[in-house]
Amino acid sequence: MREYKLKIKGGSDFVIVSPKVIAALVKEIYNTPQKELSVAVERIMPKDFTQYLMRVINSNRYTNDQFRFREILEDPITNQHIYQILQEQLGEMRMDDNSCFEYFELESVDGEAGINMECSEPFFWACKDCAARFVYMFPGGGQERIVVEYPKEK
Repeated sequence: MREYKLKIKGGSDFVIVSPKVIAALVKEIYNTPQKELSVAVERIMPKDFTQYLMRVINSNRYTNDQFRFREILEDPITNQHIYQILQEQLGEMRMDDNSCFEYFELESVDGEAGINMECSEPFFWACKDCAARFVYMFPGGGQERIVVEYPKEK
C-alpha cells in the first residue's frame, strides 16, 4: 500500500479545503475513466459547508488577517467567492511536492458552479488505486488521514 501526502501550498490565507473535500474529490476522480473531468462544486463541497465557511470568514474578515482574502474586495464574501477560493487552493494542491492538476478551473453552467480539471498523471493513478492512502498535511504541520468511501465491488 502506497501512502501519498497532500498539501495546499501558498499564501497566508485561511485554508478552506478540508480532508472531507479532498476525499470527495478523490472519489469523483476514481469514478471517472479519464484524467479530464467536470464536477459540480456541491459534489465535493456540500452547500452547508459552504454556508458555514461564509459565516466564519465574514465574521473574522477584519479581525484576523488570514480571513482577509485580499483578492476578493467585495464584502461580504458570497458562495461564489468561496468557490473562487476553493479553485485557487485546490489548484495549488500538491501530492508529494508535485502538482495534482494540469489545470483546475471554476465555471458556471445554467447558474450552477462546476469545476473543470485535468489531473496530473501521478495524481490520477493514485486516485484510481483504492489501496492507496492519502494523508492531508495541514498548513500548521498537523496531519490527518483522508478516508475515501469507494464503491463496494459487486
